[in-house]
Amino acid sequence: MQGTDTPLAKPFDAEPSTRFGSLDRLARHATTHGGFAAVAIAIGRRSGTAWQSVYGHAEITPETRVLQASHRFDLASLTKVLVTVPLVLQLVEAGRLHLGQRVASIIPAFEAGGKDAITIGHLLTHTSGLPAHIHFWQTAMSALDVRRAVLATPPASAPDLDVVYSDLGFMTLAFILQEVTGLALDQLASKNLFEPLGLSGTGFCPGPEASCVATEVVKERGGTVVGTVHDENANALNGIAGHAGLFAPIGDVARLAMLWGREGTIDGVRCLSRASVMAATRDHTSLVNPRASRSLGWVRAPNPFWAPADLASPGSYGHTGFTGTSVLIDPELDAWVVLLTNRVHPTRHGDSLARIRALRASVHNAAIAALVD
Repeated sequence: MQGTDTPLAKPFDAEPSTRFGSLDRLARHATTHGGFAAVAIAIGRRSGTAWQSVYGHAEITPETRVLQASHRFDLASLTKVLVTVPLVLQLVEAGRLHLGQRVASIIPAFEAGGKDAITIGHLLTHTSGLPAHIHFWQTAMSALDVRRAVLATPPASAPDLDVVYSDLGFMTLAFILQEVTGLALDQLASKNLFEPLGLSGTGFCPGPEASCVATEVVKERGGTVVGTVHDENANALNGIAGHAGLFAPIGDVARLAMLWGREGTIDGVRCLSRASVMAATRDHTSLVNPRASRSLGWVRAPNPFWAPADLASPGSYGHTGFTGTSVLIDPELDAWVVLLTNRVHPTRHGDSLARIRALRASVHNAAIAALVD
């Protein structure tokens, strides 16, 4: 088992056989000796994917299934930046929303508990003052109960006092999207993102019959969770939420990373304007907390949630997911990195958080070194 200060691969005893040999070696070691059941990596530039591979097993209990490139990972909080953020930006581009707009002007019930000053921009930058996380799933009887509870939750502080990573903010953004468009988040994402970009393997609620990567073994949920979102609050929202719930195979996540790396367009399909991408990825919070830099949804350094990337440039941005997923994009170096694991399989406990942090650091550094001439 590895800690954050322990390398995830043996020291170099020979030069890698190919340009991407270090990445191959890291991934093989992670799935054979590093405690990860499944590892999938894709890296590339604006021009496209430079290297992609999968390792290990999609499931190790109660059955063993070898990981395939077509298997869908539970992306957890990558849902925030790969779905919710671009959908909000599309409405901003269309003039149907703006970042200074009060949430209560769209959903009057949100004003309860002293939240009348919170804006869409506050939700996107995690500066709303909303609590980080509440176990709504423990008491809610339905998705409607969860929605009502989220909207009624009082803030922990006034907005713009600190940067507090809040699932509640992104749950609320999904409610806003539905209120404005009349479409549920999964329908809106399919119409405006997945279908235009040809992401046939990407979506919400794939179901146990789909080829999915297993997450945690949870006795109360019938054993190994497969094809159903791992996040309990997202599950209580019927698997469709603004903070978690997205499933996708490695190749589709690579295309979503490229969408940002190419400033909003892929293969002639433009999903975001260049202006939106620039606005969404610059620093928005250093005046609130200089040690917690965030863009619109995305994480920047310095930030406790920043996934280590020693060789990345200062303009880099990224995001992680609790299940063991991450995306890093470096516009200056023209590099993007996608790392998907199921570090919670068979359990989230133990040292899996330390191991995924170390693996992210190693993969990010090896990928950038391989990509940048």
